[in-house]
Amino acid sequence: MNTSDISEAIAAARNSGKQTSLDGAVVPASMEDALAIQRQVFARFGSRSVGWKVGATNKAAQDGFKIDGPFHGPIAESGVLEDGASIEKSPCIGACEPEYAFKMARDFPADGEAVTLDNAKDAVETVHIAVEVIGRCIANPDFANGFGVTMDFGGNAAFVLGKEVPDWRSQNLVDAVVESKVEGAVVATGNGTPVMGDPLNVIVWLANQLAAEGATLKAGEWVSTGTCTPAIPAEAGKTYTASFAVCGDVSVRFT
Repeated sequence: MNTSDISEAIAAARNSGKQTSLDGAVVPASMEDALAIQRQVFARFGSRSVGWKVGATNKAAQDGFKIDGPFHGPIAESGVLEDGASIEKSPCIGACEPEYAFKMARDFPADGEAVTLDNAKDAVETVHIAVEVIGRCIANPDFANGFGVTMDFGGNAAFVLGKEVPDWRSQNLVDAVVESKVEGAVVATGNGTPVMGDPLNVIVWLANQLAAEGATLKAGEWVSTGTCTPAIPAEAGKTYTASFAVCGDVSVRFT
């Protein structure tokens, strides 16, 4: 399969919810190659991007994906869901992750602006609680590493947007408790520490990464930070809820 065949197959799988087998295709040898395919896939997919997800934000996750840093992927407008929404448990949907979602107030960095934690904080308008629904539309096991997942929208399947965190600049997003629940029962507990030590560090990392690709974070875009607890498998007929000490719950039901 050539690059065009690969991108067409992944886009078709994304639209249908049915996994595709990339038989004869070779896993990209670098993140740059994986991102090039990601851009081709998204262009074929047919939805505009409303922001970015970042994944593998800690060493344990990076080791699992056999990469030496985080990865990122586009958030499709067609995949943005309201709190409490229902979604079909298709083969492309695998698990749920409780995350913080930053909405950018302005382009970042501005011309000549240093990419620092303080400047990143200044560039954020609001923070919301969210659930990222993750999954793979490539069935081949050898594409389950960081490069293969990056091709496939960085594993993003849906983005469930919850309520705004009040007075977020005064909140402790690092230590505030986050719980993952299935049918109301707590199945995992965490906080913002696994997210690069501080969820705001994701903005810094992503701004630098996009700059290396000749792009920038744009005003109004969302940045989903990476998970605060281990990913929880999505199960048909069950509701997943993320409970954040900073402001409450956000949930999604699988049918």
